[in-house]
Amino acid sequence: MDDYVKVATALPPTGQLPTLIGIALILGLGKGGVPGLATVATAATVLTAPSNVPGGLGYAVALMVPILTMIDIYAAYLHRLALDWPTVWLLLPTSFVGMVIGQIADRYMTDRGARVLVGMILLGILALRTWKDVAIFLFPNWAIRHQLSGDSKEHKEEIEGKGSMDDDEARALLDKMDAATAAKGNHADVVVESSPGVDIEGGNNKPFTTSSSTNPTIPATRRTKKKQLSPATRLLWACIVGLIGGAATMLTNSMGPILNVYLLSVAELSPQSYVGTRAMFFCFLNLGKLPIRVMGGTLGMPMVPLAVGLGFVAVLGVFFAKPIMLGMNEKTFVRLELGVVAFAGLRLCYMGLS
Repeated sequence: MDDYVKVATALPPTGQLPTLIGIALILGLGKGGVPGLATVATAATVLTAPSNVPGGLGYAVALMVPILTMIDIYAAYLHRLALDWPTVWLLLPTSFVGMVIGQIADRYMTDRGARVLVGMILLGILALRTWKDVAIFLFPNWAIRHQLSGDSKEHKEEIEGKGSMDDDEARALLDKMDAATAAKGNHADVVVESSPGVDIEGGNNKPFTTSSSTNPTIPATRRTKKKQLSPATRLLWACIVGLIGGAATMLTNSMGPILNVYLLSVAELSPQSYVGTRAMFFCFLNLGKLPIRVMGGTLGMPMVPLAVGLGFVAVLGVFFAKPIMLGMNEKTFVRLELGVVAFAGLRLCYMGLS
């Protein structure tokens, strides 16, 4: 451990301190909501582990646990108003059961077999939850003909083959309909199907806001959709994701992508609620991992000053990530995150088969 700390705190060419600072900053940005960067930081941690130190990879991975704990605590605090506690409590019990299953399975599975298994399961869950959205994005005309998008027949010509409308398109459509109504001298209320981003009351259109209906200062925790999953379906998916994800975090340390699919596609959380809820969930899991790492001998007092210093750098990354995440289009955010999930699944399969 002392040898690893010497290498980690020294400057190049023999040391890795600047590299670790960069990884910590990227990790903070990723955990704070910038899609893809957390995956990059995790891969960089493995790739830059010192090969000349016995057990260097174990120390490098263990060093990330207290850093991640600091990040998750701050990210959860930063997005506390949008944090969805019911989702956290729903996932935790089955996740801890999954961790026990993963610990047992780890004794009988090779690293390659575990990567392929988790990668295939991840891609399978992603396909089950997003195939309709992918079809709507790639083949919008076909999706409308087969009523996958949920748009009514009256909207087909207006949206020009698109399966859903964003805020600007919806407001343009409503303005066009209002103008047509005024030209006919008919001031009756116009009844149309409500779209995400539009609130229609008495024929007047108002932009959709992300604040709560009861308190305008509290952000909405869930994205607005025309068709919501039933509570029983969400509970079933929570059990599946908890058990598989808990096992995955012990086998390949890859629960993050599986959890992302659930939070974005099943729980349908808003980007801000997604970041806060994910951070709080992993805060509980990482706090449970700390004593395990200490007892395993890969984390100890000599590493604490380095971990705390890098943790503050990572927290700075979380702070800068919030305005980036809030300024990002919601659809773009979700698509980027799910794209990273697909990449992670393919990468696990490739690493297991190569």
